[in-house]
Amino acid sequence: MQHLKATMSIFIAALLTACHPLPELKQTVGLVDNQSTPLGITERAAFELLIVALEQRPNADLDCLQFLPESNNDDTIATTWEFAAIEIHDEICGGDPYIAHVRSRYQISADGSVMVYDAITAEYELL
Repeated sequence: MQHLKATMSIFIAALLTACHPLPELKQTVGLVDNQSTPLGITERAAFELLIVALEQRPNADLDCLQFLPESNNDDTIATTWEFAAIEIHDEICGGDPYIAHVRSRYQISADGSVMVYDAITAEYELL
């Protein structure tokens, strides 16, 4: 009888443990989250996405712009990259060659979205 009581106690404890919901974090382990962020993209891929997005805009004049990366990413792949569009001042584009104005700043995400910096709100907005 002692052996049966011990066995039943272990069985009931196992049943109660199995029926008890796990904490939220452990329940999602292994599940696919459709809203998760992409793994990342390279700086070159982000730059190409930026150029394609800018070329689709009306009156896109990219001939007198130079793009410099501004991200502090130590890795070759990241979820976001930032670039500054700097005016080229030379004989063709005009302007003082000793001054380089930042015309716009852009942030490109691994999901393909291209954002432009709005200096008034100090936030990035969809291009």
